[in-house]
Amino acid sequence: MTIFPTVTSIAPQVLLANHLKALKLPTFSREYEKVAMESAQDRADYPRYLLRLCELERIDRDRRNVERRIRLARFPQTKSLDTFDFAAQPSLNKALVLELARCEWIEKRHNYIALGPSGTGKTHGALALGLAACQKGYSVAFTTAAALVHELMEARDERRLRALQKHFNTVKLLIVDELGYVPFTAVGSELLFEVFSQRYERGATLVTSNLPFDEWTSVFGSERLTGALLDRLTHHVHILEMNGESFRLATSKKAQRWPSQDLNASPKTPTEGGANAKL
Repeated sequence: MTIFPTVTSIAPQVLLANHLKALKLPTFSREYEKVAMESAQDRADYPRYLLRLCELERIDRDRRNVERRIRLARFPQTKSLDTFDFAAQPSLNKALVLELARCEWIEKRHNYIALGPSGTGKTHGALALGLAACQKGYSVAFTTAAALVHELMEARDERRLRALQKHFNTVKLLIVDELGYVPFTAVGSELLFEVFSQRYERGATLVTSNLPFDEWTSVFGSERLTGALLDRLTHHVHILEMNGESFRLATSKKAQRWPSQDLNASPKTPTEGGANAKL
C-alpha cells in the first residue's frame, strides 16, 4: 500500500515555495530567508520583516513591468535624454523637452510633433520620451510611418485589420517616426489617417517628420486628407522645431577634420603626398 506524505511531513520550505509561486511572489521566495536573518540581527518585529519583503517584491515587480513595457514598445534601440546633445540644438526648447519627459501630456491625451531635417535628434528625442513613458507606467508602441502603413495594409489583406487597429488604439502612447520620407498610396494614406483619427483625444501620439506641415500633402497625396489629419494632430499639440545641423554630418566633419593617425608611422617629409601635403 502506497503511503502519501501528510502535510506535516513535508518541509515547510517546500510548502512555502509552492504557495509563493502560486501567489506570484518570486522575490518573497528568493529573499525571505536572507531578510529573516537580517531582521533577527536588527531585532525587527514581524510587521517590519513583512514590510521589508513587500518593499523588495514591489521594487522588483516594478522593474519587471518596466522591462516588459520597453520590450512590447519595440524600440529599435533604447535612448534617454541623458545622452541627448542639447548644446548641438541651441534653438531647441530644452525646458519643454524636460517637461514632456514628466509625461503629463500623455495623461492628458495630447500630441507631440518634432519637425526638422534628418539627423537633428528627432528620433533620439522620441525614443527618450517613449522610454520615460514606459518608466512612468504607460504602454508605448514605436514604429516608423512606412512600417506602420505596410503593417496596416498587410493586416487589411489578411482580414485582421480591426485587431491591429484596436492594438494601436489601446496603447497610451503611439510613436510614429520618419513621417515624410516615403509617400503613401491612397489606400495607405487612408489607413494611416484612420489610426490617427481613432486616437484623437483618446490617446497621445508622437510624430517626427522631416517636412514642414505645408509639405505633408506630398506624402498623403490629398489636400483634403492632409487637412483633416493636421486638424486632429494639432488640436492639442506640443510642436518642437529641430533645425540645427545634423548630428551625423557634424560627426563626419569632425572625423575628417581630425583623421586618426598611426602613431608608429614615420612622419612624412614636405615632398610626400604631393600638393595635399601643403594643406
